[in-house]
Amino acid sequence: MNRLIIIQQKGGLGILTLNRPKALNAINVDLQREIMSQLELWKTDPSIKAVVFNSSHARAFCAGGDIRQIASFIKEGHFEQGLSIFTHNYQLFYYVSQYPKPTISIMDGITMGGGIGLGCFATHRIVTERVVMAMPEVKIALTPDAGSNFLFGNAPGYTGLRMMLTGQSFYADDAIKLGFADYVVSSSMVPAILDQIEKRNISDVLTPLKRDRKYDPNFLQDVEDIYGAPDVETIIGRLRRSFLPWAKEDLKEISQACPFSLEVTYKSWHKKISNLKDALQHELNMNSHLLWRSDFLEGVRAVVVDKDRCPKWDKAPILSQTVDTCFVSSHKLYS
Repeated sequence: MNRLIIIQQKGGLGILTLNRPKALNAINVDLQREIMSQLELWKTDPSIKAVVFNSSHARAFCAGGDIRQIASFIKEGHFEQGLSIFTHNYQLFYYVSQYPKPTISIMDGITMGGGIGLGCFATHRIVTERVVMAMPEVKIALTPDAGSNFLFGNAPGYTGLRMMLTGQSFYADDAIKLGFADYVVSSSMVPAILDQIEKRNISDVLTPLKRDRKYDPNFLQDVEDIYGAPDVETIIGRLRRSFLPWAKEDLKEISQACPFSLEVTYKSWHKKISNLKDALQHELNMNSHLLWRSDFLEGVRAVVVDKDRCPKWDKAPILSQTVDTCFVSSHKLYS
């Protein structure tokens, strides 16, 4: 049986390689526990100066949480077990963000959901030309999570709201502009860079690779003209009327999303959560409600199981009071 993580030490580097390739390194309970256990060991090991997160699979760094496992628990009526996967993963992401030693994430390939939670809160965040990022949770009737509310809330202008509502994929250049990564390197150069980090100061190696890319102000204004709206319905109407090429693509993406999740996500972004710790609790609150809704299992069926991309969403009117309940929960992430 293959180990879920591969552990190596090269000089002062502890290298933690995700090794669940058939699931694209989706984080289930067992993988989360192994990562946490190893990080705990390295935390007090004086020979480890920094930790690297990477993947054994060229196709993906980490495709997210194990949605199939979560959906299976919910379908069987084991709600608390399903929610516990979110809880444990969120605790892992916060733990990584507070780790006392430098952490380096190599986000090469698919990096979604929990992959963003694991990779984007490292102290040094590297993406390659093969990275594909997304938080597509609105398409399975959840809402962007894994700390992304904090990241998207700090993205320029309304670009974060746009990505949250459409759930669309973005790549290396946008990962830098949105604030999800610090460095872009060729995937072929990663081994050489790690060799250099093993021998030299991390900052000396990585600082020359720093990317300071910004969106064109005209693009930011165009995004604001559409997404700076009083409600989701207005945004969709503006997308329909727009002649901008990217707006047409946005409309295709947002049309696949669960209407109730869009309302929750719109309101979530406008709350502007100011730190990761609060963002993760906020996301747990929302998903603890959304998991109960019939839309979740239907979204997983349409996107993950049958892959027909034709979900039959709940047609009941969406009440603002019902949306508001999603921001309150008795489930506590931190003791």
